[in-house]
Amino acid sequence: MVKPKLSTSNKNSEQDTNKQIRHTADVVAVIRYKEGEKESPLIYDPFARLFVSPQGEEMLKTALKSWPFFSDYLIVRAKFIDDHLRDFCKKEAVKQIVILGAGNDMRAARLNFLKGRKVFEVDFPDQITNKKQILKKELGTLPENVICVGANLKETSLSNTLSQAGFNREEKSAFILEGLIYYLTPEDVDHLFEELFNISPPGNFFLLDHISQDMSQKSPASEKSTKLPYPEDPIRYLNNKGFKIIESALLGNLTAIHFGKSYKERWWVIAFEK
Repeated sequence: MVKPKLSTSNKNSEQDTNKQIRHTADVVAVIRYKEGEKESPLIYDPFARLFVSPQGEEMLKTALKSWPFFSDYLIVRAKFIDDHLRDFCKKEAVKQIVILGAGNDMRAARLNFLKGRKVFEVDFPDQITNKKQILKKELGTLPENVICVGANLKETSLSNTLSQAGFNREEKSAFILEGLIYYLTPEDVDHLFEELFNISPPGNFFLLDHISQDMSQKSPASEKSTKLPYPEDPIRYLNNKGFKIIESALLGNLTAIHFGKSYKERWWVIAFEK
């Protein structure tokens, strides 16, 4: 469903949010690059260096002042998603991966088990264009299994957008929603999960992260106290939408396991299925 046109003030607010989302991709690239420089990295992304920028470095410094756990959280989040995606692909005949809000994600190239599977990378058109330009300049080409889909999920139908890109809704698929839903309104979130449910046969697999409302009080993206407009209890929300939880974890518990550092801030990562 395409939404009605926004007023000028709402357009400006949405443009600011969209800009913030795109800048977050630069920060994630810096975090993954720094992790890869360690002697024994938890995850290794050899392509992260392609997207490192001075702006991303400065934004990370600012973020860590408010959220000192930020880098650790994003690394264990990525490992949880990588591990569960790998397990799912081993057990099931998965032919398609959809990464919503793909940013500078390079799973299609860095995870060997994704070779031979279609990977749909969905993000804002300018983010997709910028990423393609960098990869063509640095690598000469894009990973052959990647299908880039430029779209604003707040304004377009995910179902139609994916279908036009060659997505087959009858085939077993996995969806990754990493660093996405806390930028959406409640209406956006509801519509997104309704579409995901409707285009998915039983057994489709999903990976999602979600931050708590109280964490938004210290958000590095805002200079004032805010409440983020999305569901407070992700487990109940997903169950009510008809999905089945496979596993959920708090990132603070995962950092205790992998880094020996425990944090109390509630940031979930969740594996679930239809």
